[in-house]
Amino acid sequence: MRMKILTVLLLASCTPEEGVDEVSTYELLSPRQQLIRLSVDLRGIHPTEAELQAIEEAPALYDAFADRWLEEDPRFIGRIKEIFNYRYLTRTGDTYFDLDERNVSNIGDRRMGDIIGDEPLALLEYVIENDLPYSYIVTAPHSMANPALAEMWDMYYPDGATGWQPAIYKDGRPHAGILSMKTIWERYPSMGGNANRHRANAISKMLLCDDYLSRPVVLNRAAVDQLTIDPEDAINVNASCQSCHSTLDPIAGNLFGFFNYDDDLGFERTIYRPENEEEWRYYSGKEPAYYGRPTANLVEFAEQIAEDQRFADCAVKTVFEGLTQREITDEDWSEIQPHENVFTANNQSIRELVRSIVKSDEYKAGYVTDKDAADRVATVKLTSPSQLESIIADKTGYMWTFNDRPGLSTNDRGLNVLMGGIDSRDIVTPTFVPSVGGVFVQERLAMSAGYHVARADLAPGREGDARLLKFVTIEDTPEANPNEFEAQIRELYLQLTGIPLDPEATEPAELMQLWKYQYSIEADPIRAWGSVVTAVLRDPTVVFY
Repeated sequence: MRMKILTVLLLASCTPEEGVDEVSTYELLSPRQQLIRLSVDLRGIHPTEAELQAIEEAPALYDAFADRWLEEDPRFIGRIKEIFNYRYLTRTGDTYFDLDERNVSNIGDRRMGDIIGDEPLALLEYVIENDLPYSYIVTAPHSMANPALAEMWDMYYPDGATGWQPAIYKDGRPHAGILSMKTIWERYPSMGGNANRHRANAISKMLLCDDYLSRPVVLNRAAVDQLTIDPEDAINVNASCQSCHSTLDPIAGNLFGFFNYDDDLGFERTIYRPENEEEWRYYSGKEPAYYGRPTANLVEFAEQIAEDQRFADCAVKTVFEGLTQREITDEDWSEIQPHENVFTANNQSIRELVRSIVKSDEYKAGYVTDKDAADRVATVKLTSPSQLESIIADKTGYMWTFNDRPGLSTNDRGLNVLMGGIDSRDIVTPTFVPSVGGVFVQERLAMSAGYHVARADLAPGREGDARLLKFVTIEDTPEANPNEFEAQIRELYLQLTGIPLDPEATEPAELMQLWKYQYSIEADPIRAWGSVVTAVLRDPTVVFY
């Protein structure tokens, strides 16, 4: 059907316009396309047509839109939590324990799984809402809980409060933000001889963007033989092993209060035990430290992390990659440095970091003139599953649910993974390229939403204004009202994609033929219009921005 708009977008990202200064690295999207990108990234929805017309008339309003959505739109926090979950990977849907054991079976496994996975992200929200430095994510003298999680994890929760609030664990553990959370250490367990090394590497990945397992390590045959006989001896004496373990094991040494390796203990294994803090002596033998600096306790360990420049670098990298859909390489750091300077100068403010990125030319780029940069910069982006879900819901009023739970922003059915999302456990890296699975998901969602719109807007007894089908009634036909049909189809494209059809576009005529064909089968105008709306919702510009 319609590929023209996507072709235009892609060509705009591949071919410089006449008269454009070739010296500039970036050629920007049109003001309308810039605002669509900004809105999808900050709010997960398209702008209204009134907003798009305003930006076309006054492109300088871009900054004002960015400021307003960053400061006032509650959906911004949800988008940032989605981006940071790519780093923390706690939204697995797991409950880890039988809810009956914790007296919260009334919550339900799936809902409780959502709540557990959001414990660290609720602290991130608290940081942003209270304009705290990002370092508070590891230095906070509390965790976060709602009433259900407080019951599940055995936490002190403020009397009479509701929703997510600062909360303290009852087992007396030292509090250091996410480093003290049961959710984190259930997501990243460590048993037996692993001796908290998995957890130490999780800290490195989440907070420093450094995965020990991705480091190149070469072992000779003698070292391999030694590992099979006595792994701890090999780790301590082999130079190849020590290239990682000399720093990994001291980090792991800070976590032995959480180290309860008897899985038969059930929930009791999650209790913090001060008497286990010295267990490092019997495992690695490496005294707790942070990259050569001894640490006396978990709080001091957290402070060392917060002072590490790599901690700030990782936060900037996480936000930048999440907003630009590009993986940072060494060549990108000169481009990222201005954003890191803003982040540091503004007391590690996530809002100011996002503001700096979305107002930059590289973010608004529709074409890159520098060949090396063009290989790295995404000038056409693909919506995440949750972004597509919210775009469709906002435009059509339809939410794709299964057993009253969203189909794309949860892991319940695997549809988010099929579209390129993650489940935070087995699939941990999002895919931002088109796929057969993504096309299938868009098709099925478009069908359901399209027929929902047709039934609601053409209902004989409808109360209030139609959402999308404003120019036609259930009595109209293409033969009797061709002008209204064309106007309606053009309006559908404008509202659902944000991009107006060209005056010479063939889509109106083609979709009128589709309407006639569908109507000829069952003489049902609702099904005929449902097919038309479905076709528009399947347009590539609904998912590309």
